[in-house]
Amino acid sequence: MIISGLPVMRCQKLEHIRKEGNTVVINLPDYDKMTLRDARELYMYIEKKQILDRYSFPKKPGKDGYFRIYVSDSEKKAGRKQLFAKTLFELEEKVYEHEQGKNGKTKKTFKDVYAIALEDKLKYIKDPERLASRQNSIGVYRSSYKRFFEGTEFEQKFIDTISKKDIEDIVYYNLERYSLREKALKEVKGILKAAFTLAYEEYWIKDNVYERVNFKKFHGMIAKDVDIDKRVHSSADLKRILDAVHEHQARHKKYMPAYALEMQILTGARRGEIPPLRRRDVKENHLSFEREQITVRGSKGTPSRFMMVDHTKTYKDRLFPRTSTLNEFLERLYVVLDSFYPDSEYLFPADTENGAITNYMVYQFYSRICKKLGIRISREEIKGTHSFRRNAITDVVNASGGNLILAAELFGNSPEIAKKNYYTGINKEEALEVLNKRKFS
Repeated sequence: MIISGLPVMRCQKLEHIRKEGNTVVINLPDYDKMTLRDARELYMYIEKKQILDRYSFPKKPGKDGYFRIYVSDSEKKAGRKQLFAKTLFELEEKVYEHEQGKNGKTKKTFKDVYAIALEDKLKYIKDPERLASRQNSIGVYRSSYKRFFEGTEFEQKFIDTISKKDIEDIVYYNLERYSLREKALKEVKGILKAAFTLAYEEYWIKDNVYERVNFKKFHGMIAKDVDIDKRVHSSADLKRILDAVHEHQARHKKYMPAYALEMQILTGARRGEIPPLRRRDVKENHLSFEREQITVRGSKGTPSRFMMVDHTKTYKDRLFPRTSTLNEFLERLYVVLDSFYPDSEYLFPADTENGAITNYMVYQFYSRICKKLGIRISREEIKGTHSFRRNAITDVVNASGGNLILAAELFGNSPEIAKKNYYTGINKEEALEVLNKRKFS
């Protein structure tokens, strides 16, 4: 079936639409062979034409060379805003993009709705540091979307036509093609929930079909989580790593990532909490963790950058007592700082934009040490320097008789998270000693 005679319009690249002279020709399969995708493409083309036809576009640019037009925007005080572009084609695209947004009138696909949901996550944050942290999270969400939904038929479906079965099918599809653990499935569910919650709130759908899906039915398809005790270093390997770090410090006295890695091992801190530490964060009896370094992901040719923010991951400051081992380390560290970096406020200075090392530098050093020692760093098991956090939490819980609240306070997690994600289990040697003391006669 060929539909022709429609006026030429700058439109998105649709598979069945082409231009012949001053006429647009839409090639579609015979009616009985037409797919829903064919119908959606035709609908979107005609919808775009009808939307743009409602606007009176300028015939020529202004004195500054820009074409301009006003569009309605209920969030602006005047109820409208101005769009401008160097070419009429660019202006038409901006108008259509506006109409695809939250306040626009276009019929929205799942992809459109999720993009708007991400915009909303940034829109209502004023604090620059919180905004930077959220932008970092948005980058992670976009990566997950790309992995699970990009290029699928599902993302092109109109949100109000997606059924409960469609959602079940896309979840099943991802569980079939990937070996997903519970955390990854939560990412899939999070994307779906964000889109359908927004669509329901904005009256783009009459029924939130996401809430009707029984995700428990997929339990048998979820890959088993790696046991936490496989995601930590053994006591022997931990000692080998520390010995290698000390050897490196002796040979390269001013190399700060080596000291930062030792600090992370001793305190079980998150890797982003180490670079921002300053001299004034070292108190008489404790260390004060009040800040973190985040990676602001680059986009459109802009490189990623590291940024210090005045809060921890949980937005709660915490104190870490100065143990005898930590005090000995600080004494050595201050000798290095006073000798090579007397003017730096940071405990781990570097020639960077903000004057401190980056957590990536620490990871690179850690990776080299493990490679030298023949310690395998597995993506499936030990995930980088974060493994030291599991070592520290487990040691504290076992040494304190199972005090998860104490461990949570020291390391900045809830007791539930500490137990679920970090505690590797009882000290088996101590358990055996206790069991051997049982009397049976």
